[in-house]
Amino acid sequence: MDQYLFLFKNFLGHLLMPVPVTLLLLLWATLLLLRRKTRWLGVLSVMLATALLAVTSYAPLNNQIIAQLETQIPTYSQDNREVDYVAVLGNWHQSVAEQPITSEIKPSGIIRLVEGIRIYRMNPGSKLIFTGFKGAIADPVSYPEKLQELAIALGVPENDILIFNGPRDTAEEADLLASKFADTTLVVVTTAVHMPRALYLLHRAGIKPIPAPTEHLSKPFKSWFILPSGSALANGEYWAHEQIGLIWAKLVHKVEKETSNH
Repeated sequence: MDQYLFLFKNFLGHLLMPVPVTLLLLLWATLLLLRRKTRWLGVLSVMLATALLAVTSYAPLNNQIIAQLETQIPTYSQDNREVDYVAVLGNWHQSVAEQPITSEIKPSGIIRLVEGIRIYRMNPGSKLIFTGFKGAIADPVSYPEKLQELAIALGVPENDILIFNGPRDTAEEADLLASKFADTTLVVVTTAVHMPRALYLLHRAGIKPIPAPTEHLSKPFKSWFILPSGSALANGEYWAHEQIGLIWAKLVHKVEKETSNH
């Protein structure tokens, strides 16, 4: 049952992204435009699809929306606390024999790893933690094993790396970290737009780590006279993914609380 719920969550999360929603609106509009009585609804659907695509692919506008999420958590700043562990949250990879390891790991994953290594080196004596699984389509190598391989190639000693295979999403990562590192000083590294949801899940699991957001998507812009772009659309989709993920996490938590009360 848990596996089906996980797959349903992933399917729903991808379906509700701006591009699929835009395509569904255009498909619905096409069907409505075929009938004279419903043509006004078809025109309305086309207008909604156009507006959605325009808003999510227009950098100055979605930069402001994304910044509201990213600026909730300040960037990592070293203080007098002695850091025990630096956990780099999971991302995505695909093993391809003909490609270098830097092409096998998603760019977001590499940025998280580099930030994790930077903080690890700022705190002598600390250790790196990598979590994740082999993916929906099983990969020969798990994500944390792939990160370990790259970290070693970048000069991190193997005995300073802890890997945990199994967590499929942030909620499962939070449960694992809370069960094993609750009494330690732990820094958690993830993408800035993902950090608010990650912290919500970590706090819910019973652990309050030091956040270290990275790969900030929102950047200052000098002019509103910019054309919509694919890169801006990708950032807009990432923001939408996190909003949906946070709503899902809160909904699941509410259901769990109500179930435990009965």
